[in-house]
Amino acid sequence: MSGTNSEPMILWAILVLGVFTQAAGQTPENERHVFYLHGMIVELQGKNAVSETFGAYKYEDIVDSLEAYGYVVHSEVRPRNTDYQEYARRISAEIDQLISRKVAPSDITVIGASAGAHIAMAVSSLNGHPVNYVLLGANSDRLEAERDWKLHGRILGIYEASDRIAGKDYTYWMEQSPDALVFDQLKINTGLGHGFLYRPIPDWLAPARRWISGNVPDD
Repeated sequence: MSGTNSEPMILWAILVLGVFTQAAGQTPENERHVFYLHGMIVELQGKNAVSETFGAYKYEDIVDSLEAYGYVVHSEVRPRNTDYQEYARRISAEIDQLISRKVAPSDITVIGASAGAHIAMAVSSLNGHPVNYVLLGANSDRLEAERDWKLHGRILGIYEASDRIAGKDYTYWMEQSPDALVFDQLKINTGLGHGFLYRPIPDWLAPARRWISGNVPDD
């Protein structure tokens, strides 16, 4: 099928989803950019995804919450069967492009949730710039066995005490990543299991905001 007729629809989808929304009055010298990478269920079901176990994934609410703080939010619904390594290369290239526009690395943050956090970790392994990363519900024994990433940048790993899917701490990755500028981790206890990352709750959003601002999270 020719791509000519699909281009307006693609552009419309980008505008509706807010793939790139810039806060008014900002310049490259003072804007903060946040890449938000959603979990697997959104990739499989779309932006209105619902889990039988954890309920609705509030993708648009999460993006709206980040935009409400004045961040320039980069986000999109990934298609099914996305090649994560290729996607990570694309995000890494976008980071490089922002830095070439004089955006400071400290003003760029990648927030990844679950499978999105795996992409964020791949970006951190590829890209040596000291940008910020917030990982939500990312780690497991399986991930440690299958990946050999060595991460860079300022990394905050958030894990939930009741998460039985990806609630392991990030000690392994801290030890694997001697070139990381900072690598901190934060345990939260919401009782929501892996569903803690399905909505913009203060338990992860507040420490993420502090990390974006260059501060450490509260214990």
